[in-house]
Amino acid sequence: FFLSILIRMGLKDTASCSLASCLVFIVALGGGTVATLSSKAMFGFTTTDSDGNEMLYQRPLMQTFIMFFAMSLAIPLYYGYLFFTGTPFPRVSTKMWFILALPALTDMLGTMFAMIGLLYVTVSVYQLVRCFVIVFVALLKVFVLGSKLKTYNWAGVVMNAFAVVCVSASALNDPDVGDDALFGIMCIITGCAVMATQLVIEEKVMAGDDTPPLVVVGMEGFWGSLIMLCVIYPIAYMLPGNDHGSYENLYESLIGIWNNTELFHVSIGYLLAITTYNVAAIFITFLLESVWRSILENFRPIAVWGSDLALYYVFTAGAFGESWTKASWLEAGGLCVLLAGTATYNGSLKWPCFEYPADGEEEDLSYLMSPTPDRFASPLLVKSPAMPRKSFGGRNADYEEIGRYNVELGGVKPTTVATSPF
Repeated sequence: FFLSILIRMGLKDTASCSLASCLVFIVALGGGTVATLSSKAMFGFTTTDSDGNEMLYQRPLMQTFIMFFAMSLAIPLYYGYLFFTGTPFPRVSTKMWFILALPALTDMLGTMFAMIGLLYVTVSVYQLVRCFVIVFVALLKVFVLGSKLKTYNWAGVVMNAFAVVCVSASALNDPDVGDDALFGIMCIITGCAVMATQLVIEEKVMAGDDTPPLVVVGMEGFWGSLIMLCVIYPIAYMLPGNDHGSYENLYESLIGIWNNTELFHVSIGYLLAITTYNVAAIFITFLLESVWRSILENFRPIAVWGSDLALYYVFTAGAFGESWTKASWLEAGGLCVLLAGTATYNGSLKWPCFEYPADGEEEDLSYLMSPTPDRFASPLLVKSPAMPRKSFGGRNADYEEIGRYNVELGGVKPTTVATSPF
């Protein structure tokens, strides 16, 4: 509801950074930051199991399940809004409901690896190492999809890889991080490789599809939740481990949350933060442009690390958060290289030694890590993040008659028609 008000506020100025645009950006950044911090905080709680014994709540599978359940909430939110506003429901093919299970599977596996890695590293290292996905996406686009990257794109990829090496080295030399930091980093990088395949799968199986982005997010969340409950948790129950003889017991995971009020509240906050981020991030490209998704992803590591330091030094007196150590200087250097590498990749930072597209040509922003395929977030293809492309003339019309959309609205000449997403 809050986002819909902001969208309507921003309809008159979709091409510039209006108040509504800024507020949506802040909401998305806040949701992403809170989601990352709360996921790490959950690992630090002590609760009791069904037998009354104390246990440290380190449940990566439960956090993965909560994430997908939060994604699935996009469906009732979307259709609920359409129902109460009297907006006709868009048609979604039955085939697409089942096709979305495949990218949901890869997303689930990638998230599980990332959550396991988060157990062994600080939240800032986790957030920065995840940016290694840019390298895998670039490689898959070249060798699987047949895309061609320019020299400055490859320079950005190399810079991002070097940045992750710096961040990883800082974690290995951090006295506050355990001896298993290398294992955690390798798990996160493995998760990045799996998540990169998700984008390739989505681009292959969903080409030309007209499913609304919020439905895509919700259905991937539904399938991810279903696979977790019907496949992953039964396997985790049969695997030997320290959780009542299992690797992770679903019943004990739920009991642990219920038996600790603070953990319960953090879990709810984690769920709401993910839901907020998924919805707000989609609307960013409606009010602004797709490049703002890149800016959002660049701000997230800074916001997460800054908030974690503030928790440690300002709000909790060292009870929660992350301290600043000598290794943090190396991590900060890696962050700077990462930002420069991302800006180099998308052409925002131009070097005199590289050739760049002429004005008016499209930049390759496919490295963006959005919860939906990149084309759903592109202002050239989607006039509204909540409505299918056929509502605006179809995919071909978007390409062939884009010039007809450059109409003047309120003194501003946007690249797309400022139609309401509802």
